[in-house]
Formats: sequence, C-alpha cells, structure tokens
Amino acid sequence: MKPVPLMSSCKKRIAAVWLAFGGGIFLVLLAQSFFDTYEGQANDAWGWFLPSVMPTLSLIISVIVFDSRSGQTEKTADRFMYVVAIWLSVFYLLTVFSTILVQPLTTLLPLELMRQSNLWLGPLQGLVAAALGAFFVKQEDPDQAGAIPR
Repeated sequence: MKPVPLMSSCKKRIAAVWLAFGGGIFLVLLAQSFFDTYEGQANDAWGWFLPSVMPTLSLIISVIVFDSRSGQTEKTADRFMYVVAIWLSVFYLLTVFSTILVQPLTTLLPLELMRQSNLWLGPLQGLVAAALGAFFVKQEDPDQAGAIPR
C-alpha cells in the first residue's frame, strides 16, 4: 500500500508544475515579443496569456503562503484528487503551450490562433480550477487517513 501523501508536498508539486510550465510559456512569449512575432500587437498576445495562467498560479501561491504562515498541523492529501488536479494541470498547460508552439505550422496568424484557442482553453481552465479547488479543500486528518469510512 502506498503511503498517504502529505498535503504540503502535493501543493508544492502542483506549484512546481505551474511555475515551470508558466515560466516556460512566459519566456517563449517574451522572446516572441522581442522579435516582433506579433507585428506590433504583443499586448494582445500577453492579454491572451496572462488570464490563461495568472489567476490559477496566483491562487496556488496564495494557498502555499497562507499555509506557511498559519502553523496548522500537517494534513494528508486525498490521493485521487491530487492525481486529477496535477494531470489536468499538466494537460491544460501543455495545451496552452502548444497554442504558441504550433503557430508556425498553421495557416492562421498567431493572434487568430490564440483567439480561437479560447474555445477549448476556457472549458479546460474551468475543469482545472474545479479540480484544484476540490483538492485544496479536501484534506484528511492524519489520524483518520487509514481509517475505514463509516
């Protein structure tokens, strides 16, 4: 039987995923802005990227900072909710990143592709937010982690 993961460790792993992917996307978009990929419309590209990543990343960082200051006893994570939250996050962030990376392979202009991607990114972002919200709320008392539910 696998050990029950600690909530703090799971939150840090989720934060690492969001910081790594978000940082990677940020750097690619920054380079594209420097090389004028968006032909003077970099503001529109950043206007697409920032709402795609910043609200969720801000939530994750806020929860970690709050936890570090609260001094609460360590809780265990719900393994299923953690797995759902982290894999949906990875899938979503890869989808955001792919929107930028496939631009040269499509017939659409980069900003057109970004606008079109909102059709699938919006619903995915909603699923990720729901999964992360459920994960952050669902935690167990370590004394009850191995107990049989009544």
